[in-house]
Amino acid sequence: MCYTFFAMRTLVLYTSKTGAAQKYAEDIAKRVGGDVFPLKKFKAKKYAEYDTIVFGGWVMGNVIQGLNDFLAEYDRMEDKNVIVFSSGMSMPTKEGRQAIIDANVLDMYHIRYYQLRGDFDYSKLPFYLRLVMDNSLRMIAKDENATADQRALSTIKNNPIVYYDQEKVDRIVTVINGLSVLEAQVEEKQ
Repeated sequence: MCYTFFAMRTLVLYTSKTGAAQKYAEDIAKRVGGDVFPLKKFKAKKYAEYDTIVFGGWVMGNVIQGLNDFLAEYDRMEDKNVIVFSSGMSMPTKEGRQAIIDANVLDMYHIRYYQLRGDFDYSKLPFYLRLVMDNSLRMIAKDENATADQRALSTIKNNPIVYYDQEKVDRIVTVINGLSVLEAQVEEKQ
């Protein structure tokens, strides 16, 4: 019996506004020996060089930023292992995860999706997003029916949230490594 060693190539792409999605992407790529690039600097024609493709983006209003650009090239990835993760300031929940899946129509694609908690630093936001946030905070302050969670948002303006979801990163890395083992077993049988 002839054994062939199969080296699965992994690509990790990201969009990041305050650095959390980028840090997750870089850490995942490092742990699986993959390549990592900002989505805007990667040429889609190179997808053919990879077996597993991971995309991570930041969330605003349940929409994963950059995901539409990434999925616009889905036909190049249909035969690949595709993983998507998002990072945002909300604590991941089953309901929140489903809201993101629905808002991004992720159930239309054959992908694995992970919701990670990210950092949030108001001072790192571009001017237009600071304006949007300031307006939202003013509306919350005037709203008699605002929840305690909504009112707590005002504290993050001056107190950045620093969070790293090690458990979810470990899970993503385990899945990628498991896919590599499965690919090697398939290659071995051929």
